[in-house]
Amino acid sequence: MKLPIRMLCLSALVFSASAPAQQVPRSVTPELLSKYWVLIAATLEADVPVGGFGMDQPGCAAVTFVVEKTGRPSNIKVQKVDPPGDLAQVAVSATESLEFEPTMSNAGRDRVFSSLIFPFNMPPDPEARKAIMQRCVIKPMSWSDPAAGIASSPGS
Repeated sequence: MKLPIRMLCLSALVFSASAPAQQVPRSVTPELLSKYWVLIAATLEADVPVGGFGMDQPGCAAVTFVVEKTGRPSNIKVQKVDPPGDLAQVAVSATESLEFEPTMSNAGRDRVFSSLIFPFNMPPDPEARKAIMQRCVIKPMSWSDPAAGIASSPGS
């Protein structure tokens, strides 16, 4: 009776040792994200609360996230939103809906940590749009930055 239990423990140890460790995501700026993953534009959807605070004003939200091997985002965190209000939850919802395809240079489907800025209710004037988007520019972050919000686990 002891032999099968030992073999079971030994095989569990072998399988757990051979399981690949979770790869730390490569940190890239939004401009370099497309070298690894390409956004499938048709996947962008968002839940917008009816009558939310600040929903009718021009604004933006900067969001950080990890593109997982599946092409889906995880570890989503709003880093900046302007004006303050419910646009943050719209940005999270939009990020959750995104799907990415790996590029040829990312055939291994490497995990990537990056950010995006979502514009909301933009005026027609290009200079005014640029000024609004500037309010949500964040400093480049790496996966290890405390502000990156890595407390949640991948796939969450």
